[in-house]
Amino acid sequence: MKKQLLKKLYACQMVGMAFIVTAMLFSVSANAQIVYTDVNPDSTIISPSGSYYLDLNNDGISDYKISSVSIHGSCSPQNPLGYSKAYVSDSALNTNAVVAVTSTTNPLAMNFNDSILSGLSLSASGYLRYVTGGCLGGTLLGVWPNSIDRYLGLKLIVGANTYFGWARMQVSATGNASCTIKDYAYNTIPDQPILAGQTITTGIIENSFASSINLFPNPATNNLTIALGSSNKKVQVTIADITGKVIYTTTAAETQKLEVNTKDFAKGIYVVQVQSADFIITKKIIVEK
Repeated sequence: MKKQLLKKLYACQMVGMAFIVTAMLFSVSANAQIVYTDVNPDSTIISPSGSYYLDLNNDGISDYKISSVSIHGSCSPQNPLGYSKAYVSDSALNTNAVVAVTSTTNPLAMNFNDSILSGLSLSASGYLRYVTGGCLGGTLLGVWPNSIDRYLGLKLIVGANTYFGWARMQVSATGNASCTIKDYAYNTIPDQPILAGQTITTGIIENSFASSINLFPNPATNNLTIALGSSNKKVQVTIADITGKVIYTTTAAETQKLEVNTKDFAKGIYVVQVQSADFIITKKIIVEK
């Protein structure tokens, strides 16, 4: 319920959130080419019918729609074949596209470090996983494994520019369909490739460092802990509310944990940005009273 509530609240504040993130992106140094967004907490869409609208570059415009659908019927004299279907599908909105299995429209289940770049097969819509069943058997479509993290390769069109990105998701379509969206990122340099799971621009992919930055408790009340992982990177930490007002900012060096007093924070949604010389990571928190 909290996942669904967070998603609904975020959708209602889409314009405000877009303003915050856009302002944050303008503050990124020239070396920070990969913009990474953590979906925190993970957002799960559950059948019989659910959808998630992914805004890859956080500009307030939905770029992709992920859907989960389940329909079931039982065998009976009136319906001797029976029927059931459960699927997770994607639709690239506007003129965007996703990396697809060659000669099909179904999205490719990419592995960590797979290259996402021009020249790959693309599609506007397709099934990640589609299972049908009945009294006489069923079929399986799509190549995404069941309940295992994979990456959706993304091609984003903004004006005359093309950008490449990824979204990490876990799909399930056996009995009922569901999809959990965990995080996503894109390369801010037009026409430049990105690796699935890449979160920074250095030669070493440090997805583990990005995922090690944790915020807890979430929702927070009087205190928030920002765990920066095991790295001693010098980072700037900023917290802004949905109007774009910066509530908290500090520079952390050679520390693994920050304690933030949220007692005087108003109830609502906030964006936490962690930025170093070569990466920027955004996470969302809720403050409850």
